[in-house]
Amino acid sequence: MTTTTPATTTTVVPGLLDQLRTLPDEAFTRVQYIAPQVGCFNGCAMCSQFAGRDTWGLTREGLTGLFTSLGQVAAERDLAVASGRIHRPRVVFPYLDNDIGSYPHLDRYAELARDVLGVKLRVSTVGYSSRSDHLTAMHERLVAEHTGSFDGVRFSITPYTLGFTGRSGTDRQAYVDDLAAGLRTYRPLLDALGHGAATAACELRFAPLVGIGELTDTHIDGHRVLATGPHLLISRHRSAGELRETVIERLDEHTQPVYSHPGAPYLHIRSETAEPTAATVRAALDNTLDVPHQARQVRLHRFSNADGPYWAADPDFHPDGTFTALHLYPATSVRPNSGYTDATRPFLNTLLAHKRGRGLGRRDEFENATGTDVDAVLDALAAQAEELESVDTRAAAHLREQVHPQIAAYAAALERAGYPPRLFFSRAFTIDTGQIVNQGRAEHLFRGLTGTNGEPMTPREERGFGQASLSTVRGPIWRITPLPLTPTGRLPIALAGKKNQTTSAPSLLVEELDPCHLSPVMRTTGCRLRRHVLTLPDGFIEHTSMAQGRAAFALPGLPAS
Repeated sequence: MTTTTPATTTTVVPGLLDQLRTLPDEAFTRVQYIAPQVGCFNGCAMCSQFAGRDTWGLTREGLTGLFTSLGQVAAERDLAVASGRIHRPRVVFPYLDNDIGSYPHLDRYAELARDVLGVKLRVSTVGYSSRSDHLTAMHERLVAEHTGSFDGVRFSITPYTLGFTGRSGTDRQAYVDDLAAGLRTYRPLLDALGHGAATAACELRFAPLVGIGELTDTHIDGHRVLATGPHLLISRHRSAGELRETVIERLDEHTQPVYSHPGAPYLHIRSETAEPTAATVRAALDNTLDVPHQARQVRLHRFSNADGPYWAADPDFHPDGTFTALHLYPATSVRPNSGYTDATRPFLNTLLAHKRGRGLGRRDEFENATGTDVDAVLDALAAQAEELESVDTRAAAHLREQVHPQIAAYAAALERAGYPPRLFFSRAFTIDTGQIVNQGRAEHLFRGLTGTNGEPMTPREERGFGQASLSTVRGPIWRITPLPLTPTGRLPIALAGKKNQTTSAPSLLVEELDPCHLSPVMRTTGCRLRRHVLTLPDGFIEHTSMAQGRAAFALPGLPAS
């Protein structure tokens, strides 16, 4: 029997095979996420997928039953699983709102993916606990026996994972030890895959530098002036009109945004004492400003998103590879607050400066780097914080309290894992992705500068997951995952996560997603996508509470008991 509503098809035919046979071909050929678990113990404040803090995962029996059934139905229809996507065809992602590094049956998953479904894995993780004998042995088997099962592995280095924060009984030192152990174990696999963003790398995501306050938008002596916090932007030329809006016309052959025009020349003054007055404007333009400040020439653009207009100064990479974007947001009927995000990438910029000082180009590998070079980068970041203290105390604190500790922890993990210092500098292995983006729980970290969850707040985000991104031409994808289970069929979102309905019987979710924001609704049209809930046999799903996960060392950063 099949019950249908406009958005949901719930199949209650006994037997998993029979239920899978009712699914459309696209559920097999366009599947991208086959996540064997929902929920995550790491509790990241910026979790893009609103993960719950308990986990529900397929047991070893459940994993085998599901993959065997998927493979059989695909074979009956002569379908190649995950073959219909242009993005990483024949590759599945075993994660969405879970951290696959702590899934206890990942080795079995890799085996079944290879032997039954004929696909490879793309894995992303913040790490796992080296104090778990089971997880340690499982990951060692993965690397030893399943190198050919992987398409890519990414270690995500974020300041928000619970172990790094040191909150709730975790310890940062223990987290660094766990990260080092994971990197040490996976080194043969990472080397075999070849370093690169698409294959094997460490990606660093940073806390956003956000300032909330009044945004002045005025004309002084004929010059357009924008001011908020320590940032003062003055047009180089007199103009009474509004900046025309910049749009991303397309992505070039390197998937970089092509803007509709180059922006207008502005002078950017950073100072906590330079007020937007006629005297300040004249002195700044004449280079006679006598208050503590920093000055640079920028190209200013006016963009817009679902929240309204905003400005971006130097929104993309400079020719030398550095990144110093500044975004200014006026309050609107949708955007609650005005202020700015300083999206400068101090780690990337400092790495490049150090390489230049050694006579190396931005893309050159630093083959003979030493630990002294790594220390020099950390010292330079600390020195920058001191330099900023007189002109931008918020930026100085951000460097000192956010960026420097994160880089120091990463450097320590690499050293303890036995990685050569050159990989700290390698653009193929150490990838600075900049500030976190407005997805999932990260919205609240922008403190009211966005009113729309998942809406790109910058041109770089628009390029990454907005209407100008590659995702828009990839078409809908599919997700397969177990659902949270409890006798009452009701759980708070904090436990179950925002993307998963709670069920009272073992169930499997098979749903179509918009690839831009991984939601079962097409953002451009508002159209609901296809969704099916299948019944699973008893014993296919196991629930692990946060307390049980801690006791089993199912997350990195827990000190030895």
